[in-house]
This record gives sequence, structure tokens and C-alpha cells, in this order.
Amino acid sequence: MIIECPNCNKKFSLHKKLIPENGRNLKCSSCDHIWLYKIQITKSVDDLEISEDKNTNLDTNISEIDKKEDEYNKEINSENLTDINQEVLSEDSKEDEEDKENDEDYIKDEIKDEEKQGKIKMILIYITVVIISLLGLIFLLDTFKSYLFNMFPSITPLFDSFYETLLDFKLFIKDLTN
Repeated sequence: MIIECPNCNKKFSLHKKLIPENGRNLKCSSCDHIWLYKIQITKSVDDLEISEDKNTNLDTNISEIDKKEDEYNKEINSENLTDINQEVLSEDSKEDEEDKENDEDYIKDEIKDEEKQGKIKMILIYITVVIISLLGLIFLLDTFKSYLFNMFPSITPLFDSFYETLLDFKLFIKDLTN
């Protein structure tokens, strides 16, 4: 359906299912005007009621031919309306089924994305735990370094190479940040 901005008269195409019965606030993308839009139901001339006071000026002498024509037109209108209503209802049901399928696909995609994000978060958590554990081990070994050297004198070159590796790693990280 085509909606027109009451402020700048710009026209927009909008699906009628996006507007509920009680209306919806819309915002013009051209002039940023916000207004409440309600779908207006137009009644046919046959459905309109004329009050008694307005009916006094009408001619009440209607011929038999006019009456038969009116009955015939009403029958044609009611047949056309029922055919049109059935077509619209069948189209709406098809659109509803397509919308449900699209919604189900969208929900499945969201669930898959959440599962992927959950897996990535778990991997990052495991990596963080491993890094913290290694740093704790390094501090523990450094704390008891002198006791370990007294008990295992051959471990001294291993510690020295380990500290040199850590220093190289630190310098590498500094170079990356610069």
C-alpha cells in the first residue's frame, strides 16, 4: 500500500500487515515528520446509511424497473465481493504461511548464530584460563627458584633459556604494539 506523508507529501510503499488495527506511528525518512497512521476502511455507497432528516428531500416514487435494477446490482455486488473476499483470504493465508516460514528460518539462523558465538566465547575462556595458569606457574617457579637450584643444580640452564624466551616474547609484543 502507498502511504503519503502529511507534512511533505512524499509517498512511500509499505506492506499493509505492518499497520495494526489501532494504527502505528510512522516517521517520514525525507522530512523526519512523525504521525499516527491508521488504515481507513472505505464503505461502499450501498453500505452507507442516510439519516431520516436527510432523507426528506429524496423522491420516494421509484419505479419498478429501478427497484429490479437495484436488486440485480446488489446481487452482482454481493457475488463479486464474496469472490474477491475469498481470493483475498486465500492470498492472505498463502502470505501468512510464507511469513511463518520466513520467521522460522530467521529464528533458526539466530539460534545458529548464538551457538557459534557461544562456542567462540568458550574457546576464548579456555585460552584465557590456560594463559593465566601458565603465568601462575611462572611466578611459582620464580618464587622458589633458589630452592629449586639447590635441589636440582642441572636445572639452571633450563631456567635461563626459559627467561630469555619470555623476554623475547615480551619484546615481540612491544614491537607489535608500536
